[in-house]
Amino acid sequence: MTEVEQRSKDNKQGVILVVLASMALIVMFVEIMIVPALPTMARDFPDQVAWLPWVLSIYLLVGAVATPLVGRLGDLYGKKKVLSYVMVIYLVALLGSGFSLEISDLLFGTHDISVLLFFRAMQGIGMGMFTLAFGIVRDTFPKDKIPVAVGMISAMFSVGVAIGLVVGGYITSVARWTDAFHVVVPFFLVLTIAAAYLIHDPRIVQRGKLDIPGGLTLGVAILALLLGLTQGDKWGWTDPATLGLFAAFAIAITIFVVIELRTKDPIVRPSLMVNRGILGGNVVALFVGLCMFMVYQTVPFFLETPVAAGGYFGLTDTFTVGLYMLPSALAQLFFGPYGGKLSKKMGPSTVLAIGMAILTAGFVSLVFFNADFWQLTLSMVIFGSGIALCMVSMINVIVESCPQSEFGVASGMNTLFRIVGGSIGPVLAAVILASHAFPFQVAPGIYVNFFAIEGYIQTWWVGFAFALIGLIAAIFLRPRPADRCDIPPEDLPPADAD
Repeated sequence: MTEVEQRSKDNKQGVILVVLASMALIVMFVEIMIVPALPTMARDFPDQVAWLPWVLSIYLLVGAVATPLVGRLGDLYGKKKVLSYVMVIYLVALLGSGFSLEISDLLFGTHDISVLLFFRAMQGIGMGMFTLAFGIVRDTFPKDKIPVAVGMISAMFSVGVAIGLVVGGYITSVARWTDAFHVVVPFFLVLTIAAAYLIHDPRIVQRGKLDIPGGLTLGVAILALLLGLTQGDKWGWTDPATLGLFAAFAIAITIFVVIELRTKDPIVRPSLMVNRGILGGNVVALFVGLCMFMVYQTVPFFLETPVAAGGYFGLTDTFTVGLYMLPSALAQLFFGPYGGKLSKKMGPSTVLAIGMAILTAGFVSLVFFNADFWQLTLSMVIFGSGIALCMVSMINVIVESCPQSEFGVASGMNTLFRIVGGSIGPVLAAVILASHAFPFQVAPGIYVNFFAIEGYIQTWWVGFAFALIGLIAAIFLRPRPADRCDIPPEDLPPADAD
């Protein structure tokens, strides 16, 4: 290949990376900008306030079900093709969410939250874009550039979170919450067109068909598990409805395993799930998701605790809270690509263990250094650095441990484990903090529940314990050189001569 041809190829890969990284940033921005908008949404749905938490939950539930299925569709029919369809669905969902009040007025004659929930569920399908993006990188980038590219895309997750908190808080303070969706639509429209015309994948597809029975049972299992985790604290952990959901999960996942063992074209080949590298990546993903969302759940409330109520900061607006979270995102923006470079030199499993060690240290720092801006910044930078190294190395472990034709579903399952962990983290934090709640008078006759600082410390110690388990898993579930997926013999490289 001539120098000119090589430069042209590098430019094309750079364009693909910009499109995919921008997509990740915008999707995460949209999902986090909803958080500061929730109080203002309540004014538009005064009789349906009880349904407001579902604005967040329904995205998570649909996304968890859709992610492995979208990954499998990418394996079967081509990742770029499926990505284009998913991006169009997500774009329509953004438009619908932005005009949900007008649409509900047209359909029902009043503001009805069901329209917004419908379009938020459509947005959940877009969570599968991440799996497809990583798959396109694997299919189109040279092996030595894959870790850095994956790191760049992974870093955009946290940048989107930080921007979403800051910009989302600002938009909802000066305009309607629906305008937050309107702002994003033109950017995502450009990205959708760019992806259709600028991304060229080699259409590495696997012969076979979609396992519909397996997909349905997996969807039921995920839905039952996440519903139980997200609603158990509200209904009660021993409530028949909660126990019924967990029983439904156990039954559905058992049926799913039986189906996968018997079907010719399973969604998840059993050999993938017992592969040491993939198993380790998935176990660590569970704990990374748990720890990440435990911190994201608690730190904003910690910052908003009034000084008169024993807090250290007493922040009163989401915009400023977002600024305090920004150092963590900037650390992840740096350590995402840097983690990719480290993976090239040291191997992704080693970087994963290092990342878990730093994440664990981040909890220790949060426990002891949290009383002023610089202390909290130090703790959040340490924590964010560990998250970034874990996020990039988890996917790169999957890259090294999985055949190319199975990468979509394998990375989708890794995302699913992170989502499940992310569902457990906030629930655990809420349960611990609830035991430290106390009423505080914010105005004459008006009391608001806040949480004692000891509650946050206890929560972060629990997070430390789970991070330590994740670190142990990262060390002891490292893939061995002899471990490999069940690749057909004709696809195996020739053995090295002794």
